[in-house]
Amino acid sequence: MTSNAVYSSTSSQAFENARKNTLRRYPAPDAGGERLYPLVSPSVSPTFSIGKTDSVFAIGSCFARNLEGALHRAGMNVLSRQIDLGTIGQNVGAASNFLNKYNASSILNDLRWALDRDSFPGEDIIYPVSDEVYCDPQLGLIRLPYPLADIMDMRARYLDAMAQVITADVVIITLGYVETWYDKELDLYLNIAPPPRLCAKFPDRFEFRVLGFEDVRQALEDIYVLLKKHREKPLKMLLTVSPVPLVSTFRDVDVLVANTYSKSVQRAAAETFVAGKPDVDYFPSYEFVTLSNPEICWARGDYRHVSPDVVARIMSNVLVNYAPDFDVPGTYQGTSMTTEATFATARLLMKLGEGDELAGLFSQNRALFSGQETLLAQIVETLQKSAHVKLAADALEELVTLAPHKPLILQRLISLTSRDPEDQEKTRQLLAIHSERFPARSDFRTRIEKSLV
Repeated sequence: MTSNAVYSSTSSQAFENARKNTLRRYPAPDAGGERLYPLVSPSVSPTFSIGKTDSVFAIGSCFARNLEGALHRAGMNVLSRQIDLGTIGQNVGAASNFLNKYNASSILNDLRWALDRDSFPGEDIIYPVSDEVYCDPQLGLIRLPYPLADIMDMRARYLDAMAQVITADVVIITLGYVETWYDKELDLYLNIAPPPRLCAKFPDRFEFRVLGFEDVRQALEDIYVLLKKHREKPLKMLLTVSPVPLVSTFRDVDVLVANTYSKSVQRAAAETFVAGKPDVDYFPSYEFVTLSNPEICWARGDYRHVSPDVVARIMSNVLVNYAPDFDVPGTYQGTSMTTEATFATARLLMKLGEGDELAGLFSQNRALFSGQETLLAQIVETLQKSAHVKLAADALEELVTLAPHKPLILQRLISLTSRDPEDQEKTRQLLAIHSERFPARSDFRTRIEKSLV
């Protein structure tokens, strides 16, 4: 019987895999539960590495912008942030947002047009909406009140920028949705829905389609072949599925159901596509978010935009696993982390009220936190509430060093140390410092001195 299995092995190999795989069993509260709670951290198995001087090009859904922003802050050369679209580009918003491609077919369109320039349909994909107003659904621009010649100049600049993908050392592709719109006249999938006004004007031209597994898989295969054809450098591709859900659906079903299908079919297609390709890895950013506590996943309180702190942890995982040359001085639960991710982890643990976890994080990374005044103040609050008094005092000591002119911070430290009989000598030393810095606050010192043995 013919099989379409993504992976197969002998029975002996399967049992050997089971024997060696320490992450084989799904976490339970008493066995590996820390891998899910309080903060999830899926494991990855890189097949290639990313060098510190490697360049990156990211294309795909809006979550790709989160990834490239984090890599840019880490000091990498992110080519997809280096786009000049001229006057129109400056007027309509951040140029990098034009790289937001929400389905695999629209990603393929852009790459094909940029690398095989003769395939570009030209003015045909710039739709007139009204007098001297156009729209470009492939770039997500519904209203372009500019001369057509200027729009085409911007379009040429955009394709030049997109062509940088062949010079990038690392290509990141992020899949978004499978709900698409199709231009039957041009035989072309669009990136976003055409305006209702345009659909009313051409009622038989545009069609709404929901892509299937094979549609997504074949688009990925076509992208892969296209990149391999035009690149001189070896390909290193990270493929991800965006955790950002549909904002709404054009189907007559609950958006929750529509979104589950959308993500599931892309995740399945990604698994099939990656199989057997040593230059392509799937990275589990989707799992990072969807398996995490929703209380800390989302920014803006909208259940859609991923928290920057979660993104920082995701990108730390990328750098730790793929980029051994990067500095990752932090640590949490035995895993190295970037400085940014260490701070992000502290904020997430505080939001969850995980005082014990925060205590472990702070004690292992105290040197990293030493210059973070605002974050240290927040850490003190959580540590005190969770009865980690000595660690709270340590954090307050860092704050006193950062803000020696603020009497209340020093007084708070003194009050904390005075409660422990073993710290009374230290309390007296701090009182001497307080007297020197803030002589007028003698009432506080008198009250503390009375409490000492």
